[in-house]
Amino acid sequence: MMMRVGGLLIGCGLAMVAGLAGNVAHAASDRGLEGVPHYDNIVVVMMENRQFGQIIDASPATSPHMTALSHRFNVATQYYGISHVSQTNYIALTAGDQQNIIDDDPWYCEPDGQPLPRDKAIVGGAPDEQDMGTLCAGHTRKDTPYPAHHFTVPNFFAQLDQAGISWSMYVQSVPLDPKTGRTMPEVPYYPTKAMAPELYALYAVKHNPSMNMDDIRSRPDIFARNQTDTAFFAQARAGTLPRFSYVIPDQCHDDHGPYGSLANAPQCRSNGSGPSGLLTSGDNYVQSVVDAVMASPVWSSRKNVAIVVTYDEDDYGSAGIQGCCGFHPADLAKGRVGPVNQGGGRVPTIVITNHGVKGVRDDTPYNHYSLLRTMEDAFGIGTYVGHAAERVPVQPEDGSFVQTPVLPMVPLFRLAR
Repeated sequence: MMMRVGGLLIGCGLAMVAGLAGNVAHAASDRGLEGVPHYDNIVVVMMENRQFGQIIDASPATSPHMTALSHRFNVATQYYGISHVSQTNYIALTAGDQQNIIDDDPWYCEPDGQPLPRDKAIVGGAPDEQDMGTLCAGHTRKDTPYPAHHFTVPNFFAQLDQAGISWSMYVQSVPLDPKTGRTMPEVPYYPTKAMAPELYALYAVKHNPSMNMDDIRSRPDIFARNQTDTAFFAQARAGTLPRFSYVIPDQCHDDHGPYGSLANAPQCRSNGSGPSGLLTSGDNYVQSVVDAVMASPVWSSRKNVAIVVTYDEDDYGSAGIQGCCGFHPADLAKGRVGPVNQGGGRVPTIVITNHGVKGVRDDTPYNHYSLLRTMEDAFGIGTYVGHAAERVPVQPEDGSFVQTPVLPMVPLFRLAR
């Protein structure tokens, strides 16, 4: 009963396709903060560029698995991206702020549009050995400020580390070092055009916020923190996922769409907002992640486990400027409509839990800051980074929009017992 409150796996030789605990005593397993229960494991799957109605209950159907999950479990019907473009939202979810990023340039880009000097481009405790030749194109926009795309700011990854909470990125199609076998999450795109033009940029570093955080990227364990999605499935089977798992599908499985000739392959071809091989591949991938977690020993245990499926932004038309909840437009940015870079639009967000309530349709306004705050609460961290702290809304002086508070997503994570 519904309640209302306030794989495609490409055989291309590339890698295929969690949880968090607070620093409170584990005995308080039903108590997080602000009414959010304690959760032992959280898995977040980040998809790309779709409006709510393009996925959930779309007619004709585009994503039957996600639609079924939204009915069987819980769905936020008024959840918004922060802004545009994609990278903005990945950073906002993990740092509580978009850090003035309004483009998808790589992590090593400096304000002058040049890459970091190699002796300062530290990855895994050593200077970056990979090609930093991908251009920092955003700096050519003379009407907008261009910030560094790497920074040391309070962030969710650091919070987890400080609380002793295990975490990992699981990144589909991330390249592997042929000599060591370790992942290479720092590369801008993989494969490159020269390497495999038909599979160009299945992996894109713009979707990996762990690379933007200087304090996280520079640590020797950053490669162990960035694993393949093959590792995700294996660890799910073994019941050894970390407390927080951040799953990033590649661009043929995240509803974004790849580049090169692969964009015309039946399984990756887009049809705008209508049914397509691309949306089917994304829908199947999400279901494969959900199935893997549900088959994991931890799902049937007494531990509280949540899976969150969300999208970075709505990349379609004027509806893609809607926003809420601690939303702060980037000053002077040129958005798709008007003089500022508006909100990220209304996107699908599904919350699936093993011991939680089911059938909730929550129309409370939420966004990525709300999810960040909810995860901080669920793990008892007790502090909130960036705009996730804005429980009391701060109204803009010019009255350009009405601010709403950043609320924890309590109705969607509530336990049934």
